[in-house]
Amino acid sequence: MPKLLATFLVTMLALALGAAPALAHGHGHGRAHYRHAKQASDYAYVATIDCGRGDVTVYSDEDLYAPLVDLEHHRTYLPIAWDVEVGGQTVLQDEKPNVAKGLKKLAKKCSYTDGVATGTVTVLGPLPGVPN
Repeated sequence: MPKLLATFLVTMLALALGAAPALAHGHGHGRAHYRHAKQASDYAYVATIDCGRGDVTVYSDEDLYAPLVDLEHHRTYLPIAWDVEVGGQTVLQDEKPNVAKGLKKLAKKCSYTDGVATGTVTVLGPLPGVPN
């Protein structure tokens, strides 16, 4: 039961985060507003992750904890920890602060490569949908 509750809370958090930008832009003022989903060229980085079910190409923005977006399957992964190296040298070992222990238990450790850096990224997800 606790795992089901935590899954529900993660899904609700993702939905709330996705709805916030729409609310902030004043949608619903009598005329239709359409937002186009981002394309691969709109993202700063492209990488490949494998969370145990095969390689997935993901795209992300500049922020270290920006969502990793799988445009092909319309899924989003939320990174909570990184451990990557370049040329055998560790360049990043970081964990997102203030992540609840219950959510950490649901996280998956995935292999990560972007053509330069390799290592692991710990993610929540995949969550359905792609952020606008």
